[in-house]
Amino acid sequence: MRPAPPSTTLRASVVVPARDEEDLVGTCLRALAHQRGVAPDEYEVLLVLDRCTDGTEARAAAVAADHPGLRLYALEGPGAGSGLARRIGMEAACKRLLAVRGTGGLICSTDADTIVAPDWLATQLRAVEAGAKAIGGRIDLADAGTLPPDVLRLHAEKGQTRHQKLLADTNLTGKAEHWQFSGASLALTAETYRDVGGLRPLESLEDEHLEELLRENGVPIERLLSVRVTTSPRLEGRASRGLSHDLSRMAVAHQGQTVRGPED
Repeated sequence: MRPAPPSTTLRASVVVPARDEEDLVGTCLRALAHQRGVAPDEYEVLLVLDRCTDGTEARAAAVAADHPGLRLYALEGPGAGSGLARRIGMEAACKRLLAVRGTGGLICSTDADTIVAPDWLATQLRAVEAGAKAIGGRIDLADAGTLPPDVLRLHAEKGQTRHQKLLADTNLTGKAEHWQFSGASLALTAETYRDVGGLRPLESLEDEHLEELLRENGVPIERLLSVRVTTSPRLEGRASRGLSHDLSRMAVAHQGQTVRGPED
């Protein structure tokens, strides 16, 4: 899975940081292998193995063997957080796309515990053809009974509040069909990534900082409901901050309320 020279037909490079994700990375990569509306030679997947100590690499290799049309390449991460691993992948993606596409290529990001929709790539490439520079996808939780209903409700309410705040922003540019711009589903053109200076070397919350950079540089973010992924609702994530951290805090707060009872 060592990176081969980028294909001249390359249109999109998908970055997936992974640390000890042997249970979920296979599903993630199979979803990327089964993309519709885009030819196999038009995209690649850069899997950043972030000092894994489990069978993540072996699971990825098995997916590659089962899907020979998938251009899956492995990079080494520093083992210092998903933000730094994502940065390594996006820096590599930018260089590879600029080398063969000039400014027209698309850097996409998702996570190893996330399943992208079958038209995830094709929808984003169409958006770029229509003029999009940066795209935030809609991220749904895969509810498999992991979270109490009250936690799911709190998560939804928090999202609605963020969306309303975004819509009320007088400086808002780009479509805001939802509020999210997160590493589990974000994309920007190689030209845009280069022009804003790239992802900063942050252990976590690197996506929030990238959003701020785009805003400072006047780059509209198209937050599109047509770009969708489903991510794990686990409470123990691989980053020190982020979705899992937020869900864990909500779950702990909910448990405390349940234990104390209304009379307290």
